[in-house]
Amino acid sequence: MRIKDEEAKSIDKLMASVLTMLNEWQEQKEQPQPQEHIHKHSFDIKSSKVFTYVVITAVVCLVSLVSNFWLWQSKQQYKDDALKFRIIRVWRGCSPKEILWLNDVFDIHRNETAIKNIKKKADSYDLELKQKADSLMQRKLK
Repeated sequence: MRIKDEEAKSIDKLMASVLTMLNEWQEQKEQPQPQEHIHKHSFDIKSSKVFTYVVITAVVCLVSLVSNFWLWQSKQQYKDDALKFRIIRVWRGCSPKEILWLNDVFDIHRNETAIKNIKKKADSYDLELKQKADSLMQRKLK
């Protein structure tokens, strides 16, 4: 049995392609495979970025705390001023001596018991005024 020239050529081509594939496979085996990179983040206070962020956060918190305290004080001042106005309305006006007394009680030498008494008087006056207005409305409706 003789192998024909065409079959020999095809076998040679087949062997060449097998050898080429074998060489490529060996080259791939020799080259290192890409490895997976593991990223680790370290938040060390000695790092300049971390230290900067901590300082900035502390400053922002301090500014927020100071501004909240300032707003609380101004809100308290508005409440006191509103109560002063209410008691002046209860008194149907006041003299300069009474204004000085109110400033002393509310601002200079804060007296919580006097402020509570003033609030009670203003609340009772507002309640009486509301009751009078309600009774006048009832009479008008009759």
